[in-house]
Amino acid sequence: MKNRRIRLPVKTYLLIATLIISLSVYIASFPIKLDEKVAYIGAAFSFPNGFLSAVREISRSFMLRFNSDNKQLNQKDGNITDLESKRQFLDLSVTPDDIKENEEILRKKFNKNDYPQDGTITEKTYISYQASDYFENVFIRNVTVDSDIDVQGTLVNGCPLPVNDYTKPTVLIYHTHSTECYTPFDNGAFSTSFAERNNNKSLNMIRVGEELAEVLRARGIGVIHDTTIYDNVYTGAYDKSRKGITAILEKYPSIIITLDVHRDAIHYDNTTRVKPVAVIGNKKAAQMMILTGAEGGNVESFPSWETNLSFAVNLQKAVNDKYENLMKPMYFCNRKYNLDLTPYSLLIETGTDVNTLSEAAYSARLLGDVLAEFIKENAKEDKQ
Repeated sequence: MKNRRIRLPVKTYLLIATLIISLSVYIASFPIKLDEKVAYIGAAFSFPNGFLSAVREISRSFMLRFNSDNKQLNQKDGNITDLESKRQFLDLSVTPDDIKENEEILRKKFNKNDYPQDGTITEKTYISYQASDYFENVFIRNVTVDSDIDVQGTLVNGCPLPVNDYTKPTVLIYHTHSTECYTPFDNGAFSTSFAERNNNKSLNMIRVGEELAEVLRARGIGVIHDTTIYDNVYTGAYDKSRKGITAILEKYPSIIITLDVHRDAIHYDNTTRVKPVAVIGNKKAAQMMILTGAEGGNVESFPSWETNLSFAVNLQKAVNDKYENLMKPMYFCNRKYNLDLTPYSLLIETGTDVNTLSEAAYSARLLGDVLAEFIKENAKEDKQ
């Protein structure tokens, strides 16, 4: 008796072909030429057996590459495990699609005069503005009562970090003024119709902090990102954030670095606002400013301020060495702003209200890139 070939309904063949084509396009989406995709689709209908073999080979190549790329990323605490996310952060200049789409929608409405133009935006790159102390590309505005800075000596001494294992939670990112946000697009004008604060975590400082956190995670650094909104009532926000981050530090004792990520505002008058920018790789980035404090005046009980200052100076140098002028002159003052909770705590202003979210997100990714390198280069065993 002869073996009979089982014939499936035509619809079933079409369904199988569709599934194979969909799978091939998905697998071959990185990187593959258009003519190769067409060839695979044609092969699916003309030579299904040969095509299945091709799909198996592509799948094998895909998995080898996937496993290699993710070898260092499969860690706890939310580190990136998705290939597309990892690929995105290898190119730090890539603006996330949702940010681009939101900016484009609002730009069109603005150009249609749906919103009033209330003034102009002036771009400025701050390099040595009001700096009192400097060495090479590190500029500091010292407004303390009696604290002097030896910038060169601080850089020579370096900044060793008491890190045993930087894949454990090492960095805490939080936002005392979580709802601060940005102008929706870059066209040289601002509208007061766009609120300067927003509770939407995808549009305010929490989104900027997440961009920073994602890059650190992708580089293998353990990160905790506190996405709590502390400024629904603006007064007392620092007291609220202090309670929040104290609890986190107790839960994760391996954290040594805390970063309170904000944005600034520079208004010349009612019709002119300033956006600080640095052009990095032919793309605008919002300039960032480190704020660090010291004892003196009315500020007491801040024993770690000199370590904080050393961290700030050395990190500022590392950032500006790799990404020229990304950092504005550091602001050194007699304030605490919760910077006394760890010896390596900084407040970072990311642009102003008239920078765009895409510019601020880009800056955060650049900072994350440098901070990850800085942690790895300066980590040492805690001898205490």
